[in-house]
Amino acid sequence: MVEVHDGPPMDGFSVPLRLHNLLLALAGRIDDSALTEARELIARAHIDEAVELTTGTLIAGKIPVSSAEQRELALVLEMSRSDATLANDLLVVEEDEPVLTHRFTGENQPEFGLAEALDRTLQVLPDVRSVHAVWRNTPAGSVPGSLPQRVVLVEIGPEGNPPAVAFRVDTALRRAGIRSVVEVAGPGVARSAYHQAASSAASPVWVTGSTHSSDFRSEPVIPAPAPASEPAKEQPSRHGLRPVGSGPEPIAPVVPIVQQAPSPAPAPPVSPVSSLSSVSSSEQAPPRKSRAETRAERTADLTPAEVAQLRQALKEDPEKGREIVSGKPSMHEVVELPALDLDDPSLSERDRALLRELHAELAERERAEAAKIRLNGASRSSGSSWSS
Repeated sequence: MVEVHDGPPMDGFSVPLRLHNLLLALAGRIDDSALTEARELIARAHIDEAVELTTGTLIAGKIPVSSAEQRELALVLEMSRSDATLANDLLVVEEDEPVLTHRFTGENQPEFGLAEALDRTLQVLPDVRSVHAVWRNTPAGSVPGSLPQRVVLVEIGPEGNPPAVAFRVDTALRRAGIRSVVEVAGPGVARSAYHQAASSAASPVWVTGSTHSSDFRSEPVIPAPAPASEPAKEQPSRHGLRPVGSGPEPIAPVVPIVQQAPSPAPAPPVSPVSSLSSVSSSEQAPPRKSRAETRAERTADLTPAEVAQLRQALKEDPEKGREIVSGKPSMHEVVELPALDLDDPSLSERDRALLRELHAELAERERAEAAKIRLNGASRSSGSSWSS
């Protein structure tokens, strides 16, 4: 029966911290997967499950432990309300019996990718002093994993919590897809031969400027200075001759872009009389339809200047003028068109164009009426010949 009440070697430590330090001493002898799982259980406050998993792994693998380690494990079993008699089944060896030695190397960049994966985690964890990485080329435990195995060594100060730091660092590395074993050492804990050999070959990943003495002796990592952002090179303008790299030009104030309707083309000058008449006629005239006007509709809508000129030309025969304006001349009458007076200074270019179009329309109507009269005469003569 193991006596668990004779002054344990870790007085003053809490139960989770005692078990964490015991796992730290068993590193290299116990399986890496069991070691990581036990530390996760400690971080989640499942102390009884963690100590039972550790004890069962040591018993099942027949892993040798010292008498001091046996007493400490029995004490943690009792303090976590587990069966302390499980410690009687451990394989105890003498202190001076040689143990398995491991081979470590810092070649092939064991620190590659760790700084990026742990950046955010290390910013929130308190009192983390250094992080190193090394490859282990020898198996550990009765069920070893693949080799080489990356070992991450973390040193923290008195304000840090070793179980929590081990869990957070391991979670961040697994999230980044990096397989490793995390070993977190706090102040006041003796380093085993396993950790001393690992730290002697480890490569630095992240080191603070603290003056705290550390057994993980490596040169501090000096981050490369961030390259100063160079101003964007100015591209040569396609519309100017100013060379690239010339002195800065004054920057014009930023004016919000507002789309404005294009200004209408200036209207041709109109005489005062015609403009006044056009305003009055536009007020009296009904709104036109949105459809496109035909040629006859454009010529039938006379301007006041056209009406005045037509009245003056046809003042000798008012009835004929009314028929011409209405577009309904008598059936058998040939309309005589007034002569064009395009040299009238009171007419604008638009008035002259409308007069030309009006005369062309009236000439076309005259030709149509003459053709209709000839057709009717031919039909009558043919009808009379048939009747005779």
